[in-house]
Amino acid sequence: MQNTPQEMKAMAVNEFGHADKLTLNTLPVPTVDAGEVLIRIEIAGVGIWDEMEREGDLVYNEVHFPRVLGGECAGTIVAIGDGVERFAIGDRVYAQSFMNDKGGSYAQYVVVCEKTIAPMPNSLDMLMAGGLPIAGITALNNLQALEIGSKTKLMLWGASGGVGHVALQLAKRMGAHVFAIASGADGVALAQQLGADEAVDGHSDDIVQRARAFAPDGFDAALVLVGGDKVQSTLSLLHQGGIISFPNGVMPEPKAPDGVELKKTNAIANRMILDELNRLIDVGEFQVHIAQTFALEEAAQAQSAMKQHYLGKIVLRVSGE
Repeated sequence: MQNTPQEMKAMAVNEFGHADKLTLNTLPVPTVDAGEVLIRIEIAGVGIWDEMEREGDLVYNEVHFPRVLGGECAGTIVAIGDGVERFAIGDRVYAQSFMNDKGGSYAQYVVVCEKTIAPMPNSLDMLMAGGLPIAGITALNNLQALEIGSKTKLMLWGASGGVGHVALQLAKRMGAHVFAIASGADGVALAQQLGADEAVDGHSDDIVQRARAFAPDGFDAALVLVGGDKVQSTLSLLHQGGIISFPNGVMPEPKAPDGVELKKTNAIANRMILDELNRLIDVGEFQVHIAQTFALEEAAQAQSAMKQHYLGKIVLRVSGE
């Protein structure tokens, strides 16, 4: 770490609260222990979980301040701990820093466990890789829970969101026929561009009719990434033996009709899931749609932007120098 500074800029909270509690701090660069790597961050993803942590609604370890937020990033490895054999200094990687004891990714540097990082896919640039980790892991874990395979008829609610637009592309590569329900005309256009077999606006009144026409014998699976009565009204279209999956944070949680299995599946990072994610991404052209990019010191504005309509992901552009 001789070329790594001892201090870094980071957006952190000194107490839980609203977005105005996020302030720019100068903090020590975290130390690297066995099995860990130090990443100089270029891009940090922004997610609803960051807002929950900022407000104190998502506390997973001993609380101490200042608390650096941020659950995902992409950058370059600048130091490695004992026992790390799969990565080397200079590798370009993406990483999940969610629930990380040594701080999050709203910073110039982050230390994460080796099992939560992956080489940057050949088909992505650093900007897209920074928005990938939690969306990609959540999407793939849920699709695997749904047992997606060749000719699976999949209903995908939230197809233009951060997790949804990634899940759509992965599901197509796994062989599914995807009925995508997106947000707004621009969301429908994105879903169509990304390969949905049919895409409809979640605000329209003919979703059930169009879904029945798409899968007259019923859907095999549904990935639910948003909640509400309209979502629930479509889940009766799954046939007996079908599966519904959803990640933590979907409210209200979906309910399964009789004869349909319900699974709650979250973003658990490990080498196996990351290797499979990279394999699927590198099949061909892949897009992590970046809606807006903010500077590190604009993290509060980035979190506020999540309350507006947007497609895909919002990220922070972070200087590592």
